[in-house]
Amino acid sequence: MPTSVLLQIVVLYLLLCLVVGFLGRRRRIGFWGFVFLSVMLTPLVTSLFIFFAAPVKRRRVATKRA
Repeated sequence: MPTSVLLQIVVLYLLLCLVVGFLGRRRRIGFWGFVFLSVMLTPLVTSLFIFFAAPVKRRRVATKRA
């Protein structure tokens, strides 16, 4: 396999890992957690984790009204 094809596969894999991280950015382990998981496992398997991971609960901040 030529080196350029191998490089393209690696770049595509890393881009998919970043997409998975972007999709999981509002989950409990966040962007970098899902990027790391997708590099270690596969982006396909990690994307399944996104659907089962609980989203982060945002607290509402009380604002002062004048």
